[in-house]
Amino acid sequence: MTAQESRDPSKGIPTGTLAGLSAFVARVLDQLSISAWLPSAFLTVAGAFLLQFRAQRSLNFAIAATNLTKHPPTVLILAVPVLVSTTLITQAFSFEAIRILEGYWHRPGAASLVRNLMIRWHAYRKTSLQARRIRAREKAFAHARPRLLKGNVPHELVNALEAKALGTQLPSLTLEQEARLQKMNWRSKCNAWELALVDHLLAVEGYYPEDSRILPTRLGNLMRATEDKLRHAGQDLEGYALRRGDLVSHRVQQQHDQFRARLDMYCILVFVSGLLAVLTPALLLGRAINIWAILILLAGFAAVSFSSYQAAIASAKGYCVTLKEMDNAATN
Repeated sequence: MTAQESRDPSKGIPTGTLAGLSAFVARVLDQLSISAWLPSAFLTVAGAFLLQFRAQRSLNFAIAATNLTKHPPTVLILAVPVLVSTTLITQAFSFEAIRILEGYWHRPGAASLVRNLMIRWHAYRKTSLQARRIRAREKAFAHARPRLLKGNVPHELVNALEAKALGTQLPSLTLEQEARLQKMNWRSKCNAWELALVDHLLAVEGYYPEDSRILPTRLGNLMRATEDKLRHAGQDLEGYALRRGDLVSHRVQQQHDQFRARLDMYCILVFVSGLLAVLTPALLLGRAINIWAILILLAGFAAVSFSSYQAAIASAKGYCVTLKEMDNAATN
């Protein structure tokens, strides 16, 4: 005699069925990255509002929100599968989103032309940063020179300090002067605001790789500049964190995972917001809605996309710091 399947007394649903459904949902959710949830939720909610605006022929958020939440059970039944499906899709393309924003496009045609123009721009920008840094150093040292001379520093050493600051050839010095030069710091005689500009330009310049390795985007150059300095990466850069993660502390591993998740999330948000910006006029034009209201909404999505890209760069900086920590740990 087979055992009877127990039932939920309040709903008459077999307990085994509920357990199986819960296990299935748990397995599905376990496959979804938390970094994909926010972009997917943003796309789902914003897309629902755009469709509601189209149906009601106005951009009245209050009316749209009331209509969308009029039947909560229906909303849940429709929204949850859409949200999960959207999350699965966005997660599948998260790696490609990062690669595209890094500038790894090699298709011929317009994409190749745009890539080449952007690489030229970043090569020019790097050269411009170097020239600005040298000028800023010259200006900073010009104010430091009289202070050094006033402190009874010999002219030969002042000239050597200037050459060292500007990266030019050092003048001939005696062994005693060379030893003294190594202990001197011209920066202590500079104006703080002028040194701040020098340090800022030096930091921004450091976000670029070698001239022959420049990519078409800021994010790509930042990542490549770090990757090129890793001494133990070898040819397998993608598996570097997996191979070297156990060499660092749990705190560094945790920070690596957090910054990587943020990088994924913001890169996906760039494309999600861009898609919504494209869908806005496509769905709302010709629906008796004020054109300026449509443009403002489009500009809002474009602003979110731009802000997400800036946030991706900020997250990449933290991510690169953790990669450097892994590389330093590998040398110990």
